[in-house]
Amino acid sequence: MIRALQFHRITPKFQACGTWNTPRQFEEFLKLLRSSGFKVGLPGGSGVDLVITFDDGEQNVYQHAFPLLKKYSMKAVIFLIVDYIGRLNSWDLTLGKELCHLGWNEIHEMHEYGMEFGSHGMSHSNLTKVDNDVLNHELQKSKQIIEGELGLCRCISYPFNRANQRVVDLALSAGYKYGFGGDGSSLMLIKKEAIYITDTKINFRIKLNERSPFYAYERMKQKIINMFTLVTMLYHPVQHYKGDHHE
Repeated sequence: MIRALQFHRITPKFQACGTWNTPRQFEEFLKLLRSSGFKVGLPGGSGVDLVITFDDGEQNVYQHAFPLLKKYSMKAVIFLIVDYIGRLNSWDLTLGKELCHLGWNEIHEMHEYGMEFGSHGMSHSNLTKVDNDVLNHELQKSKQIIEGELGLCRCISYPFNRANQRVVDLALSAGYKYGFGGDGSSLMLIKKEAIYITDTKINFRIKLNERSPFYAYERMKQKIINMFTLVTMLYHPVQHYKGDHHE
């Protein structure tokens, strides 16, 4: 079963959150991956057991991660919050300056190189807490818009890493082949190994090795950090931007 290495924000500037990495740190992790023995690639690729992913699709992924991925000949799946493509991340409870999400020009350039783009929903809502009409909108409309631009959208990353059987069933019905977030029991519940600014090379190696005696500790730490997303969920009610998604 494949697993995902989950990144969010790659930037040299300090961020008042845990879900970021510096470009230098990200490059060190890419170097470790090259010598790890794991086959890193896109889901469904021959022998692939690790997938590099980026949730939220912020512009810093293009600015700082994309050049390094090209340098090491690696590809990733980038999950877009479709209502916010080319717009500020006002959905997020940020303690600093709001950041911009990727625009379609940047997305097309990365896609032409070989990066894959998936859905992170329309509005980054907790999909387990919305009714079926909203859930179908989040799943189907985001997929439709991405496919309209890029021709393919196989993957969904569940916002806040939250999914249940209802979400999985409707994601399958919408045509997704891979779901990121869960216990790793199926291709619709692919386990994410979240990588944070606090992670050293030692932490990173442990997250790669599920047999490590310290792996359970890293999973517990991830679960605790993920609990802080409750604040963002309370701050961010379900809402849908009504503007033009194709700017």
